[in-house]
Amino acid sequence: MRLTQASLDAPKGLAEFLAELGDGENGFSGTPVHNGETPLQEYLQLCCDQTDESKLKPGLVPQTVFWLLNSEDSVVGMVKVRHRLAESTRVNGGHIGFFIHPAHRGKGFGKGALGLALAELKKIGEAKALVTVYPGNAASIRIVEANGGQFEDTIFDPRTEHDINRYWIELEP
Repeated sequence: MRLTQASLDAPKGLAEFLAELGDGENGFSGTPVHNGETPLQEYLQLCCDQTDESKLKPGLVPQTVFWLLNSEDSVVGMVKVRHRLAESTRVNGGHIGFFIHPAHRGKGFGKGALGLALAELKKIGEAKALVTVYPGNAASIRIVEANGGQFEDTIFDPRTEHDINRYWIELEP
């Protein structure tokens, strides 16, 4: 498995993956592609633009979107690495968000995706990562803990009206 940064070239299976992602789940936001609101090429451009702070709406932080590819170079997951925290992402979102297609869960892709994302965050210069998880999402909690996540607390996010578990992961020096 490997991460590849979003570009204007869609990897194999991306359109189908985004359709399956739909509106998202467990706190990972979906995309406007599945319902036809935004064409795929326009969405890819938005993904590319998210690394440039001058192209973002006020209050948003730069992030890099990655596709998680399997050994056949087909999309099996999506990862968002935020370059730093904003006040809102300190509560919900953290530095890294990840989504694995349901057909590929339970195969180590989540653990691998988070590990690769942590390496990308370290390249940006961060020393530790905040990862947030809904308390009922046992699979994601296991993935975060397997990558060194240390539970800090559970807080209520008034924007989503959900409790959020917050974990910190020290990045290797």
